[in-house]
Amino acid sequence: MKMRLRNIIVGLLGLVAITATAVAAEASTLDDIIARKKVMIGVDLSVPPFGITNDQMQPDGLDVDVAKLLAKDLGVQLELVPVTGQSRIPALQTGKVDFVVASFGIYTERALSIAFSNPYGGHKSVIVAPKGTEIHSLQDLAGKRVGVPRGTAHEKMLSEANIKGMQLVRFDDDSTTLNALVSGQVDAIGTVNYIAAQLQERYPDQYEQKTTYLQSFYGVGMRRNDPDLLHWVNTVLFVHEQSGELGKIYEKWMKTPMPELPSF
Repeated sequence: MKMRLRNIIVGLLGLVAITATAVAAEASTLDDIIARKKVMIGVDLSVPPFGITNDQMQPDGLDVDVAKLLAKDLGVQLELVPVTGQSRIPALQTGKVDFVVASFGIYTERALSIAFSNPYGGHKSVIVAPKGTEIHSLQDLAGKRVGVPRGTAHEKMLSEANIKGMQLVRFDDDSTTLNALVSGQVDAIGTVNYIAAQLQERYPDQYEQKTTYLQSFYGVGMRRNDPDLLHWVNTVLFVHEQSGELGKIYEKWMKTPMPELPSF
């Protein structure tokens, strides 16, 4: 009799443990954010115009405005957490941030580690070099030193292009990559069209966009297996795209109309 009672108690305790585990698994980041009344969003302030520090020494930029928009709709306090191109995924996986709004290009290999929202913007990846440099395709980079920001799509695409004799030079961010081109450390750089336009504005008649090698879209990065948060972010982005508010933010910083955004 005692043995039977003991087995029943052990069975009940196991059932309680399984139930508690199931409840914990159902808890989402969205619930946590609402409960703590604060959202921690990763942004990269070294990639203008997505993230900058303005004249008042405050975070600003396209991604910062989108982060503010999401926090406003959540109705909670916003904490902006600085990240870099390399630290975006680790910041998510270690729980340092709830999600990331940091010009996060949507690519299949990244989707193995994290989840992406539908896009909130897009751009083209281009090769930029001094005028007079003959570059009509990626194959013309043979024998040249090409700068790229470390941990970006530019690094991936150009390293996988198998261009014979090309030396890929990696830098910490877009700013140092641009400076490397201006100072002559590299012959060309892989960057995006809006950054290329800024460089051309700073140095008229010196640099030009040579060739386009990728059309990219960027979304909010989140941890996998968190469907509630993913659905909420997609819903908010859809609503603000339809209202035109996302388009206004995009044009404010990119100085060009929002491209047509795909969804998945």
